[in-house]
Amino acid sequence: MKYRHSYHAANFADVHKHVAVLALLGGLDIPVHAVPGNHDHAPRMLQALAGAGHVRAAEGEPERCYYRVDYPGLRLLCCDSSVPGRHDGELGPTQLAWLDRELGRDPEVPAILAMHHHPVPSGIAFMDTIMLSDADDLAAALRGHPPLTRILTGHLHRPSAAMFADAMVTSAPSTHLQVHLDLGPLQRLALVDEPPGILLHHLQGATAVTHLVPVAHSGPPLA
Repeated sequence: MKYRHSYHAANFADVHKHVAVLALLGGLDIPVHAVPGNHDHAPRMLQALAGAGHVRAAEGEPERCYYRVDYPGLRLLCCDSSVPGRHDGELGPTQLAWLDRELGRDPEVPAILAMHHHPVPSGIAFMDTIMLSDADDLAAALRGHPPLTRILTGHLHRPSAAMFADAMVTSAPSTHLQVHLDLGPLQRLALVDEPPGILLHHLQGATAVTHLVPVAHSGPPLA
């Protein structure tokens, strides 16, 4: 099985973009499951995309957007780390309790967790001031279950990989501009015109191989 993982700052707080986003998603021949980010407004995102099956409202918190999708041999747990009016992320106790319950269901089936904010410090000082604020609580919830196959994030605007709660965390590059890789101590944000891309996750049972794929090529494959 192959799953594409991309990050795009669609800004679902802007209702005028909903029609354009739906038209773009409608042209794809693969399922699309979205999670809110720090530029999104989850209730508007639900209003715009739920009818097309791209998102679902949480049963316990209907104004938030987290849900489970089942595929043969895979549990996809889509989480909502967005917080209205803030750029850092938080899952919160209600969502963490839901996640704990879902991980306890069908534990023999490999699971992937998708959310916007990164739970592991990246070394990019500014981005780490707006990472997932309750990462320790997430780690505690995850450690009561078999390790996840992957944790997918996007907030960093660049590709990265790290271990968290015995699972591999990957961040997808932006499909537009990337955050400058500055590992110095200054908390400043800079964007660079590096190549956009996506991550392609090739799943074989509980094993996953992740490929970084540019979204533009200079030419066809060479024989």
